[in-house]
Amino acid sequence: MDTRKMVYMALFVTMVFVATNIRVHLPLGTGGLVHIGTLMMFAIALKYGKHYGALSAAIGMALFDVLSGWAAWAPGTFVVRLAAGFVVGMLAQTAEGQGQSKTRNAIAIVAGGVVIVVGYYLFEALFITEFYAATLSIPGNITQFAIGVFSLFILDSLPNLDLNAGNMEAANRKALG
Repeated sequence: MDTRKMVYMALFVTMVFVATNIRVHLPLGTGGLVHIGTLMMFAIALKYGKHYGALSAAIGMALFDVLSGWAAWAPGTFVVRLAAGFVVGMLAQTAEGQGQSKTRNAIAIVAGGVVIVVGYYLFEALFITEFYAATLSIPGNITQFAIGVFSLFILDSLPNLDLNAGNMEAANRKALG
């Protein structure tokens, strides 16, 4: 991975981490929370692809869990968000480019929402509580998905980045004309 891609990845991880810190606690199930990290994760996956979406979501949100008293959830968060970010980015890729089809973007977000709801349900049921108690957290996870849908409306405001530039010198020459 070249320096440019590492810098973008670090930036995206930080954006997801910070967005996840903008949160409201829910008195449901095991006391989950709702945040705008999912919105950021979806936006990154839609606009910049499956690898950036998957890794920024998995690392950023698992880091949030570890640093915010939710460490027991970090392994599940890492796996669920890695899968959801990958699915969203993969489904948003078309012949026209990454995130260029509004229909594919909507399908991608719904698929990502399903991965999040089912993934967290299974993780909680198997490792945190039990199957009945885990159902109490489903409304919070659906709320996370609903907040993430708003990523469809911010895509055009995100910058177009040349994520495949070979190196900084070539990118600078291209930018300067």
